[in-house]
Amino acid sequence: MKRTRILRRTQSLWARVGLRARLEAFILLALFPLVVLVLVLLLQERSQDIERAREGTRLLAHRGALQQTQIVQQVRSVLQLLTLVPDIREAIPGRCTTLLKQTTGLYPWASGFGMFNADGNLLCSSNDNRPVNLAQRDYFKEALATRGFTVSNFLIGQNSKQPRVIAALPILGAGGSVSRVLVAGVDLGWLAELSAEIARESGGIVSLFDSQGTILARVPDRQGLVGHSMGDHPTVRRFLEDESGIIEGDGLDGVPRISGFATLEDTGAKIVVAVARDDILAAADRNLLVGTGVMVGVVLLIVGGVWVLMDVMILRGLRDLKASAAFLSSDLFDPHAPCIPAPVHPSEIGQVAHAMRTMGRTLSAIAFEDRLTGLANRRFFEAHVERLNEQPAQDRNAIAILYIDLDGFKPINDQHGHHVGDLVLKEIGVRLARCVRHGDFAARLGGDEFAVLLALADDRSAPYAMDVARRIIASVSAPITADGFEVRIGCSVGVALWPTDAAELSVALQHADRALYAAKRAGRARVVTYADLPADDALVT
Repeated sequence: MKRTRILRRTQSLWARVGLRARLEAFILLALFPLVVLVLVLLLQERSQDIERAREGTRLLAHRGALQQTQIVQQVRSVLQLLTLVPDIREAIPGRCTTLLKQTTGLYPWASGFGMFNADGNLLCSSNDNRPVNLAQRDYFKEALATRGFTVSNFLIGQNSKQPRVIAALPILGAGGSVSRVLVAGVDLGWLAELSAEIARESGGIVSLFDSQGTILARVPDRQGLVGHSMGDHPTVRRFLEDESGIIEGDGLDGVPRISGFATLEDTGAKIVVAVARDDILAAADRNLLVGTGVMVGVVLLIVGGVWVLMDVMILRGLRDLKASAAFLSSDLFDPHAPCIPAPVHPSEIGQVAHAMRTMGRTLSAIAFEDRLTGLANRRFFEAHVERLNEQPAQDRNAIAILYIDLDGFKPINDQHGHHVGDLVLKEIGVRLARCVRHGDFAARLGGDEFAVLLALADDRSAPYAMDVARRIIASVSAPITADGFEVRIGCSVGVALWPTDAAELSVALQHADRALYAAKRAGRARVVTYADLPADDALVT
């Protein structure tokens, strides 16, 4: 009986609810799964932001380790060339010193060269010829024992107080024994520049630790930790135990951080890139809040629109019918009075449909269009890449991937303000759109980074991709007038071909990004293809 009373009361309450309220309730129930789905997707994107930050720190640390390896390889090549010079090999007084000084000036990383005999005594040097003996140095002993190229651990210079490494290359005599040892000092000034660059890119902290956990370099170093041993810190102990990886934990400043690290070859030192986890979560939470706000706005817009439409197209007619019925039931019956409402003009339905289409276009633009340049945004770019990946193999066309990064854009914001920078980016978007054909794809990935996907007739159409890249560089390099200022910028372009350079499109995108970094390192206004990269760069994953 109790259950029956509850059911009857519910039916009674539902009967009192108007038609508009019922329709609104039905719409809200229909939209509820969509709202839940969008919230789930936003939460997934939040998790992906954290994962991208983790992977970004690891890649940046690997980039620093790779540059150290390249410099050590260059040091070895220089030492091998110097041993072929008779004046240096024989340590001829005067001539040996002069040649070593000239060589020191040729290489930014070189702090000096010296020739020593097998007993560790200095024969000639690029700096001075004061008596020096290296016989008790570990790297010198190792060079004598192995009779091969040796690199020391990181050392702190007595005069400069800066970290450096020493490379030694033995010179063998006629009997196979070591007769002399050519030594080179490698300055770490390049590492400070690289650390500052990576710190700007990541917004985090870049540190260099020796194999015992002593901080050799740190950018920025607000706590003044350079030179201190941190081997007992739990986070430092964790990355000293592995070659490379990602660690989440409290940083040296007590702030929870995501840290990517890699080992520098030959020295055992660690380069660490750490970003604050709270900063990553704050950005992800802002995206979640914006997405939720947009979804709530959409729901309110739909509910409000249905409310108005119900009144205009249905309830108004029902009220007219009710009034007509009441008139017919009254004593004031007039056979000439209208008993039915005037029909709804068909144009109202067309206007509603037009409004919905306009709203759909607006929401699509909010979701997939870069509001500043009018190009596709990163989300649309990633969705486009997924669609290309899902195409059957027989339907796929060859694609040229162009990653573009502006040269000299940051000073525009610093000198003229962000409103001028926005006008410049808007003009860049127009110029990029003019440089591609109908059917090609151009997107702004964020900041001053862009991407272009060119459909090729086949995988042998690389010259066309190069032509487009050069056309983009020429177009971007032309003067731009923004808010009365004439500014000049340039751009660097990295090119990869799919499937020529990689069978997987995701791998080809990484190749294009690697080619772009190579173009940036080579200088302004350059285009570099993945096929042009050196073998050791191209094989890095």
